[in-house]
Amino acid sequence: MGIRVAGALSGALAALALPPFDLWFLAFGALVPLALALSRPCLEYREIVAGGLWFGVIFYGVLLHWVPFTVHGLMPFGALFGFLSITILAATGGVQAIVLHYLIGRRARAPILAVPVVWVTTEVLLAYAGPFAIPWTPLGLSLAAVPVLAGPSEWVGVRGLSLWIALVNGGVVGCLLCPTRRWARLGAIATLIVALGPAVVGVVRDRSLPMSRLPPVLVAQIDVPRNALIEPALRDQRSAEALVRILAPFSQDLGGTIAAVGAERPVIAILPEAPFYESWNTGVENQMRGIARDLDLPILVGAHVFDDNISKRNNSEVPHNAIMLVEPDGATRLVHSKIRLVPGVEYPGLLPGPRRGILQIGGLSLGVAICFEAAFGRDVRRLRKDGAELLVNPTNDGWFRPSLFGIESAAHAQHRAHLILRVVETRMGAVRSSLGGELLGIDPDGRISVIRPVGEEGMSTVLPLVSPIMTGYVLYGDAGVFAGLLFLVILLFPRSKRTGMERPSRPSHVWGAFR
Repeated sequence: MGIRVAGALSGALAALALPPFDLWFLAFGALVPLALALSRPCLEYREIVAGGLWFGVIFYGVLLHWVPFTVHGLMPFGALFGFLSITILAATGGVQAIVLHYLIGRRARAPILAVPVVWVTTEVLLAYAGPFAIPWTPLGLSLAAVPVLAGPSEWVGVRGLSLWIALVNGGVVGCLLCPTRRWARLGAIATLIVALGPAVVGVVRDRSLPMSRLPPVLVAQIDVPRNALIEPALRDQRSAEALVRILAPFSQDLGGTIAAVGAERPVIAILPEAPFYESWNTGVENQMRGIARDLDLPILVGAHVFDDNISKRNNSEVPHNAIMLVEPDGATRLVHSKIRLVPGVEYPGLLPGPRRGILQIGGLSLGVAICFEAAFGRDVRRLRKDGAELLVNPTNDGWFRPSLFGIESAAHAQHRAHLILRVVETRMGAVRSSLGGELLGIDPDGRISVIRPVGEEGMSTVLPLVSPIMTGYVLYGDAGVFAGLLFLVILLFPRSKRTGMERPSRPSHVWGAFR
């Protein structure tokens, strides 16, 4: 097997492990073929880079193929920008391959350590790249399909899951490259312990996780065609028509709905991200006041609004992608401005932030993360640390359609997986109100309690849960991952009195197959 084939095979296995395919068990061996191929001595750099590029092209190309189709029409040369983004990400595979080949060649135990160090370091760099951060495809995202196994993210976050998975991959490679059968058997036992240990911890936590009920909330799902989203005025019109369809009948039967949830009145109604672009100050705000008064409920609704205090940039007004609270008495206020703007599509056309606090209403503490912000664990953990009990994730997912051959866009499944992991990391419940996407309710154990699939429209009553515990990830963030990486690097580069480093012997029956 050549190094290019090995790279392509690893890329395909890793892609199949993540949403939308959800073959999560493949993640624990996906990196093995490429790492084995890179263990061959005397490889030329063009071969190494080629293997890494094949990995990157397959992995990112399969998982992010929807990006060019999504941004097409949203910005000048949108499709070209999307393909360029995938190309840049794929190029990281070539860099990873060079570093991995160098590290594996240093000493016999290097494969066990080098694989997790290289992979997770790449994930960290992509996640902490400022306004251009892309934390969208971490290897740990594969475990969103089995929230029980994702339980350790409560302590170490999604990149901690990636470190665990990559460490198992490294252990398998190390066992295959062991020069003696005795060490190979010991390595296999150690790798099995590493694979099963966190899984057992996740199962035990799942069975013992304390949870309590929160006041019910109403969550809306609006279905607006993608072609209507591109034109701001048409988006406003279609969104207003949809609100009349779903809210008018619902307000007439609000008493029956309250009885259906145990005579406990919902404390708030939640609408999607940015159904209104141009018309908030020209009629829609008054319409929302009327709806809030008729329902006798406060409403959270997305809109593009101006904040006179901070919306001045170069003497011109720049709007925020904001979530507004409309009270039954007619009062309105800005609750949250989107901080993580999508590069090229929202940034620099919109003004980010600033970060805002927790919304206290009806005995419920709400933290808001708009759409793409749910991919950033460190932002969501800050909301939980500040006292949020329920994560509200208003989204505009209508951009993801139409997809090729009528298949649901992979972006929907990946977006859902990120929200599941944010819930497991923080152990608070979450709801998603979507424009053109899914309506979701997720419990602190990561299980979905309410779902309306893409293409439907209406209102659902969600009975959210929260766990009273304050997780290690909420308290310390990625500190555990950074400590783990530092520990592995120290083991990888120990002090030695020898003047040179000898390349370890390789059993020819293993790497010979990768010529």
